[in-house]
Amino acid sequence: MREHGGDVYRYGDMADKILDFSANVNAFLDTGTLARYPEVTAVDIERKIMKYTGSRSMKVIIGPGLTHFIYRIPSWLRIRRSLVITPNFNEYESSLAAYGAEVSSLSLGVLEKNPRIIRSYNPDCVFICSPVNPTGDIVDTALLRQISYEMNRIGGILFVDQAFGDFVPGHAEETVRIAEETGNMIIGRSLTKILAVPSLRIGYIMVSESVFNMIKDKTEPWSVCEPAIEFLRKTDLSAISKITLPRVDRERAYMIKELENLGFEILGRPRANFVAFRSPFNVDLRDSLLKYGILIRDLSDYVDLGKNCYRVAVRERSENRILIEALRSVITTF
Repeated sequence: MREHGGDVYRYGDMADKILDFSANVNAFLDTGTLARYPEVTAVDIERKIMKYTGSRSMKVIIGPGLTHFIYRIPSWLRIRRSLVITPNFNEYESSLAAYGAEVSSLSLGVLEKNPRIIRSYNPDCVFICSPVNPTGDIVDTALLRQISYEMNRIGGILFVDQAFGDFVPGHAEETVRIAEETGNMIIGRSLTKILAVPSLRIGYIMVSESVFNMIKDKTEPWSVCEPAIEFLRKTDLSAISKITLPRVDRERAYMIKELENLGFEILGRPRANFVAFRSPFNVDLRDSLLKYGILIRDLSDYVDLGKNCYRVAVRERSENRILIEALRSVITTF
């Protein structure tokens, strides 16, 4: 580990008593514990995540949100050729292009019919989302395993974006088992979704020992702020999931039923905390709903989906009803 000043945490209970002359921080302002550097590594958090995910052998690296890793993976792995399975989070192509990697895309539907097609692209890394953003579908784990073995065949890496994996725990745990089996997967997850703290920026990647050895010297210190670390330290991830998931499932089912009753087409088979749909009505729902004080996600930047597609989050029943009634008003008055 590289040496830095300000690492009072290595001294355990003495940390609060140490007069720190090792860090060159303005001593003439009293900002309390904010005057400390964050922990360089938070081993207890990494162990906590391993237990939560059911991992036996994967290495955990925490960072300030999953997007942080999306923009660093291309350089860490020195990716020259990449394959993005669509639909997908739109930052992947941006991060790869910024690094100068060659970016190809392939629809999930085509891949499902012929997983061996990956060989024709000969990518250094394949990026796939499960649950899929923005539809909420999950990718069959048998397909993930096959892709991983195809990438092993050509000496490449499979990156599985599971930003919403906490909402499908069984699928997430099975993905970890596959990663431990194949040894060439990176699983990326966001904690800001399930914990509802996007302003704190918390995420992590899970990697095998071999992948960890490739990137461990390329990660930067202090990537996660101390308030985020302390928040996670005090949070019972399993308890939050146990409370949250039944409510999400119930409200998602309600949303799907009500949207279909209004004439909207549900896209895919949503399994996360959002629902995507296609509108048959010739009206801009995003702009129209803003008049009701409601903001939804316009999916026109997803080329796979076409026009008039939108995504809505699953919220409390009272809020979901407000959205449904506003949609009813829009489509009956345009």
